[in-house]
Amino acid sequence: MIDPKQTQKGENTTASRMARFGGLDQLDWLMIVASVLLGTIAKQHHFLDLPDGFLEWILPFLLMAAGYKARSVAAELVESRRAKTTNSTGE
Repeated sequence: MIDPKQTQKGENTTASRMARFGGLDQLDWLMIVASVLLGTIAKQHHFLDLPDGFLEWILPFLLMAAGYKARSVAAELVESRRAKTTNSTGE
């Protein structure tokens, strides 16, 4: 049988392990991995004949910046829709 206390302990251990890395959530890690992976693939295939330094460092940085910007815009849209919903039901 599965011990619920043991399952809870495993979840807490995973959460504390992730908290050691600056509180990054799963979406942050996904954006980091995707950016590095795309930069690596672009370097291997000589994407647009750009220098390797650009593809290794600048392209992943730009992808991360775009990801965070898109995430903040999406969060603002969700928040504004929630505010509209609460205002319309509250009146």
